[in-house]
Amino acid sequence: MESAGSELPNEIICFQILPRVPSKSLMRFTCVCKSWSSLVRNPSFVDAHQSFHRNKLTHLLLTTWNKATRQQHFLSAQINQDGTPTPAIHLLNLPMASDHRLYNVQSTNGLVCLYLSNTSSRHHTLAYLDPPNFIFNPCTRESIILPHASPTYCRSHVTYHFGFSPLTNEYTVLQVQTFRPHHSIPTDMTFMFKIFKLGTSLWRRLEVDRNDLPFEPLQCPFEVQSVCISGAMHWMHLKESVVVVFDIGDEKFRVIPLPQDYVCFIHRIGYPMGESIRNVVEVGGCLALIGDKTLVRSQNMMALWILKDYENQVWIREAITFPLRWRALGCPVPLRTIHNGELLLQSIELHVHEPPDHVRVHVYNMESKSFRGSEIGLPWTFLNDARLKLVVGYDDNIVPLR
Repeated sequence: MESAGSELPNEIICFQILPRVPSKSLMRFTCVCKSWSSLVRNPSFVDAHQSFHRNKLTHLLLTTWNKATRQQHFLSAQINQDGTPTPAIHLLNLPMASDHRLYNVQSTNGLVCLYLSNTSSRHHTLAYLDPPNFIFNPCTRESIILPHASPTYCRSHVTYHFGFSPLTNEYTVLQVQTFRPHHSIPTDMTFMFKIFKLGTSLWRRLEVDRNDLPFEPLQCPFEVQSVCISGAMHWMHLKESVVVVFDIGDEKFRVIPLPQDYVCFIHRIGYPMGESIRNVVEVGGCLALIGDKTLVRSQNMMALWILKDYENQVWIREAITFPLRWRALGCPVPLRTIHNGELLLQSIELHVHEPPDHVRVHVYNMESKSFRGSEIGLPWTFLNDARLKLVVGYDDNIVPLR
């Protein structure tokens, strides 16, 4: 029997006990001493922490724009094991120029990418730099600004997609630029892809031959939201009835045909003005398409096409039945699967009669076909601010950004 003064080996403490500690507590430990701070940033420790916390809890990121201070506020709430959300806590404020607005938010493997847009029209004709875009770890509250790409001297449109590859352990941002060079004819459009990998400092141009692409890039709606599943980014190309896939590992494009009976949600229903378009989501680790073959407004149902067999491209159609009128619930649409396997839904309309002291979220159980709503309490400092909305869900991950 060991003596009372014996200690556990450091290997047990560092890689079996401490990784079980929630990220919020670990961040406090980094202030204790340099050795603890180094440990929390050690890649082996980060991997061990993620292994212990994978599929344990889901966090929600909420945001609001304060016009008076010209700041974008971000808050976080947590969905507990019983499915109830905790009160929201404030994470950070993001100062923005008067002509910049938050355009899109994407989350993958615990990190969040924030994309800003330029509301000024001058950048369509003059040389300009994109607004700053950020990668943000909500668990550690660490953020970095993506390096600016080269100035553009042409009429252009720039969009971004964010993903993570478990095979290469890389976080990647894909930049897509479509443009018309100066003094060219209106139909002389071209495109450019650039890659930024977390841990590097520069964008790298991705050499792609237009003839080698399995889709027409100048007709592809790169501005729609994408979802990263199994190390690949996915977004819909309705004009060609395919899902475009960009594999992060081999940096190649391919396509997945849409199911033959698929009816697009966006064409039948539409989104409120200013809402970024989402029609592909993750459901149970699978790619899923939001559809509306059953006319959600009249029949109070929403269809999902889930790619159950990715390799053989086998789609399964599921239906969600809402307990109340869809619009009365705030027009909820699927956002992602949470840790307990239930489907989290995001309201895309907010009603002025709703109380200002909470944000309402909806969860759907795919097995029991049951639907429930919960309310996220807000800090009192935000009660008189603009209304907050849920933008993404994210997982617990303490991966450092630098």
